[in-house]
Amino acid sequence: MGKKKGPDPNKLKKIVKVLREKPQGLWIREIARQTGISKSTTHRYVTEYMSDQIEEVVTVKGGLVKFVRLKEK
Repeated sequence: MGKKKGPDPNKLKKIVKVLREKPQGLWIREIARQTGISKSTTHRYVTEYMSDQIEEVVTVKGGLVKFVRLKEK
């Protein structure tokens, strides 16, 4: 049996919680630090699973470093 497909709801909740606490936004590495989720996993969640909820504010180094925030409703 392989890994389960799709995002872990607990990780999604952690990322959203951290971003709600900082509406101005955070760097991916800071989201990772505050949630305890690895930087690569945090990046994947933000870019693949949360793209409809996230707004990229600053992107540098060819997209490897990002400052993101939740989209305003």
